[in-house]
Amino acid sequence: MGASIEDGSRKGLNGSGSAVVYEELLSEWPQGPQKIAPKGYTWWIGTIGDVILTITPVAFFVMAALAIQLERQPMDHDTRGHDLIEALKLAPTIYPIVFAAVAGRFYKTLALWSVTRSRGVSVGALEQMLGSQSFAGSLFRLFSVRSHVGVGLIIILTWALSPLGGQSSSRLLFKTVEISDSEVIAYYSSTDSLSSMNSASGDQVTSTGANSLFTSSLMAGEEQRRSMADLWGRPRIPRLQDPSTDNWQTVHQADMTEADYAFLIGIKVLGLPNLNSTTSYSLAAEASYNDLDCNFVIRTLPSNKTPAYIPENRWTIPSLYRDIVNGTNKTQIWLPGSGSPGSFFLISDFLAPERQAGGHLHLLFGSHEGEHNYTLYNCTVRNVPLELDIACSSPFGCGVQRYRRSKAPQWNEGDVHSPFTLAIPVIANVLRHFPTATGVLESGSPRYQTTIDNYLRGVTQFPFKVHYLSPWPTNITDEAFSRRLTLLFNTYYYASLDPFTATDSSYAKYPGEDDDIRSQPVYPDSSNGHFGGSTMVMVADAKEITRRELYGLNRHWVAILLLCTTVLETLALVGLFLRLTTPAPDIFDYGASLTRENPFVPVPNGGSAIGGAERARMLRKMRVKMADVKPDEQVGYVALVGTTGELDQGVKAHGEVIPTRALSRWRRYW
Repeated sequence: MGASIEDGSRKGLNGSGSAVVYEELLSEWPQGPQKIAPKGYTWWIGTIGDVILTITPVAFFVMAALAIQLERQPMDHDTRGHDLIEALKLAPTIYPIVFAAVAGRFYKTLALWSVTRSRGVSVGALEQMLGSQSFAGSLFRLFSVRSHVGVGLIIILTWALSPLGGQSSSRLLFKTVEISDSEVIAYYSSTDSLSSMNSASGDQVTSTGANSLFTSSLMAGEEQRRSMADLWGRPRIPRLQDPSTDNWQTVHQADMTEADYAFLIGIKVLGLPNLNSTTSYSLAAEASYNDLDCNFVIRTLPSNKTPAYIPENRWTIPSLYRDIVNGTNKTQIWLPGSGSPGSFFLISDFLAPERQAGGHLHLLFGSHEGEHNYTLYNCTVRNVPLELDIACSSPFGCGVQRYRRSKAPQWNEGDVHSPFTLAIPVIANVLRHFPTATGVLESGSPRYQTTIDNYLRGVTQFPFKVHYLSPWPTNITDEAFSRRLTLLFNTYYYASLDPFTATDSSYAKYPGEDDDIRSQPVYPDSSNGHFGGSTMVMVADAKEITRRELYGLNRHWVAILLLCTTVLETLALVGLFLRLTTPAPDIFDYGASLTRENPFVPVPNGGSAIGGAERARMLRKMRVKMADVKPDEQVGYVALVGTTGELDQGVKAHGEVIPTRALSRWRRYW
């Protein structure tokens, strides 16, 4: 019979393009009996692909294992974590693709295996399995077939694991922060150190260094002068905002102005060896500053009227303010600034009886207004002791976080290193050098205001700008003047404590290093506790705070990923096993399978053992169409029929050309 079909086919197709196709088909078609799915190169390629697909889900087990290993590991020291996080970003995309390949192959192979059983399988269950190539396909097949709902629900639940596994794989790790602290020893420079201007012999050299530090601080940009650290990254001391309370006051940097600080130069903080982006420090410190509470006295005061405001018996150093002719003191007072315009401190009552009895120090501040006229302020000097909480971090440096008035100052009147208000040589030298700290203007015409005068008059943004000498402004309040003078005077005074080592510790000598003439000891000498002219205070309970970014593990998502991947790997292994052990040819889901035993398609006899993929390859050039093969009858018949390419013509299995008709929605068919 096979011979007659082939002969008839050749006869019917003779003289047409389909004949050539048919001849090529015969050369590839099996010429005799054969085994199911012969192990040719196609089979081996498919098997290797199935093996690779089976082991692919193992990668997600590896991801989960690596994530578990990275739990609580530092993020900045483990490059594996960075690589894993990058890989996890791709997981939500890759996981559904792998799942679809594994699950789709499994259900197709399961359907093929089911039909090879001796008891067979119901068509409803078979359709559920064949339609389960995606979640949407499974859901649609469940509603369209409406059979074996249990099987359909199990399939849908299986497909629901695909997005769940993809999302869980991207949520395995997260960033967490661990903060730990330990006690360390730190040092800070005391503001109650002995000034380098404590003697007349070296005060000229000392003033040169102090002038440089003072000028540099004042020349800094306005934004920098508002910051919590000075030009060299050291914490500035804030000015007490509410002297009436001993409660802690918090520093809000965004709201700070330069006048909210006691001075522009900060205190040195040493002993912070690991200061970096992950390690910070906190320590408690004490400091003090001189608060000047100034009240306006008189404006445009002629110099010959000053005896009424400057009692002779209260002068600390009267020779600085008298004309001396042939060694004889004249009664006429010669004020500083008469030759060169500028501001000056005129008097100190350090030796006054009430001062010696413990009263506050009083200073008279004068501002030159041209010729022999002056504006005077009477200032009361109070030493304000503070307790500070200092925090240091990188890259911001150190800054005072909160402060309050100290209840137990760290100094007393018997100390060698004592505040400004207790040392008369320091008072004399500081008062003399401060007015000219930013330079001396030459006398003559026109005359200009000094930088200090500019600042005190309200030119704070850039006080070094040249301004002509003018009368004292009438809109300056005593409170504003006091804040500005407190800032400038304390900045200069603190610069005098350690003018040559205040800014540079790059040549610092650590214990055990060789001596170097450039070196200054970083830590205080045990014998006197000094450091480069200043006293260093040890803080034994400073805190080293380590902030580490660690990998955190989402254990719930790990469990979900392991569950989903376990199901996926099970489907892959079972699918591989069924593929290798199922003898049936793979004919499902191939259009070429519709030509099997079809009397309306010119296919050679035999080939029942050919799988769907191989059959499709052999029939790749054959043209077919779905048509009505009984166009002349009242009721039509729908079939897949071979065609020569001519309109309304088909070719049957024996090569007979038959008339066909396009399908119509209005015609009835058997």
